[in-house]
Amino acid sequence: MEGQIVDQAKKNVETIKKFVTPFFNLAVTTNVYGYHNIVPSGKLILTCNHRSDMDPFVIGNAFPRFISWIAAEYTTRIPLFRDLVEKTGTIPMAIDGNISIASIKKVQQVFKNGDVLGIFPEGHDYMVKNDFSAPLADFHHGFAAFSLRNKVDILPSVLIPEEETISDYPIPPLVRAFMGMPKEVCEIKKRVVYKKVNLVFGEVIKHQDYIHLPLEEGMKAVSMETKRRMGDLQKADFLKKF
Repeated sequence: MEGQIVDQAKKNVETIKKFVTPFFNLAVTTNVYGYHNIVPSGKLILTCNHRSDMDPFVIGNAFPRFISWIAAEYTTRIPLFRDLVEKTGTIPMAIDGNISIASIKKVQQVFKNGDVLGIFPEGHDYMVKNDFSAPLADFHHGFAAFSLRNKVDILPSVLIPEEETISDYPIPPLVRAFMGMPKEVCEIKKRVVYKKVNLVFGEVIKHQDYIHLPLEEGMKAVSMETKRRMGDLQKADFLKKF
């Protein structure tokens, strides 16, 4: 039964991409670097910085494999997005650290299927700060735990804007509060809309290099290395290497 649900989600994503991609590409120009670093098959964790609610769509549009995204549970309270979550294999997860058994099982199923799990290690913290010229926000370590416990490598990536507009958040604060969004999300004033963006994939981080460490120590080490790699990818002179 679980396999049928996943297969249907993959079909749904392909159908959406087929119809939406031409229009999306007219609105957003995406330049992809480091494409050769993308692992063509097998279980994988994809990490990326998170500065816009457009991020999963930009990445999903360019990435050649099906991605099961981790999304904050409260996003399922947004009209239309709830249906999108259900139909695209997205996994809602609590942001307070109390991850449900159901969510963990869905993550494990992604790896069992040899698919890609997409995670934004910053969570919504970068967008909450609302300073779009700031460096990466602190990382949550959950993705590192998934990597070590399930023996999965990590593909770090970053989105680097070339042209973008910063506009008012489209949903008024009172409406967000009524929908049950966290206070910090209700207070977000601005959002980023990409016009032209660079998507850069770095070299895979091997879980084997950290598996010998105690779990807590390994999680911190994996998280620190992933953040370091992503920070390096963000540097302007890095693109000259491609």
